[in-house]
Amino acid sequence: GADGTAKAQLAAEFAVNALPASILVIAPHEDDEHSYAGLIRAAVEAEVPVRVVILTGGDVGECERYYFKPCGPNEAREFGMVRMEETAEAVEHLGLNRSKLSILGLPDGGSGEIWFHHIKASDPFLSIYLASDHAPYTNVVKPNLLYAREAVLAELERLIADFHPALIATAHPDERHVDHRTTAWFTLKACQELLRQNQISPGTIVLADQAYGAGGYKAAPYKYEPAPVHLSGEAAAMKQEMSWIYQSQDGNLSEGTKKSLDELPRREM
Repeated sequence: GADGTAKAQLAAEFAVNALPASILVIAPHEDDEHSYAGLIRAAVEAEVPVRVVILTGGDVGECERYYFKPCGPNEAREFGMVRMEETAEAVEHLGLNRSKLSILGLPDGGSGEIWFHHIKASDPFLSIYLASDHAPYTNVVKPNLLYAREAVLAELERLIADFHPALIATAHPDERHVDHRTTAWFTLKACQELLRQNQISPGTIVLADQAYGAGGYKAAPYKYEPAPVHLSGEAAAMKQEMSWIYQSQDGNLSEGTKKSLDELPRREM
């Protein structure tokens, strides 16, 4: 002011991260990529190539609540498409073109059965919710992908090898949700096979989202180190706004519990 007193204050907030040359996020369900929203946004801002892969179609989670009735196969497929569109809009909100999103369309909650009991393409898993033993969606990366471990691994290996990421961010192998821990198993198994074939670098970094709890399962035999990703205020705000897009997954509740800029977390672990 004219008398020399401060009338306003303007601050710019920055976040600095040591980013790799390229990043691939592999998540279990539509909305699980939200755990890495800050990392994705940091990559977009730094013009680091980034891709997102979602393993399941999310056909079960909150389907009955969405339709206000028990879900049959038609509703489950439609609900899966709703969730896929939400994730496409969510990554676009972070500045990532939806063409960088790939979805396999595995059955929600069925990853464990595929991993343990349906190895060969000749014996795919039959999802009772989708009434299908293959991905019944046209907007997935490989339509009609069989619900068999070898088929899923082959497609995941192709996606990883084609992009050749320097860093892979995925779910935690000790997570209590079967699709989360199985996503980690699929990812690590694909990496091991590609490494054996010299198709990825042995220096490829793998990050696991912090586990919510193993749920009584034996812990995976890995040693972990904390890997923080720092968020600017703008990135933290975009991550919060991104959560509102998942209206089929309590996005309206997230809107109702909106946090101020000062309250938003400034790092991902």
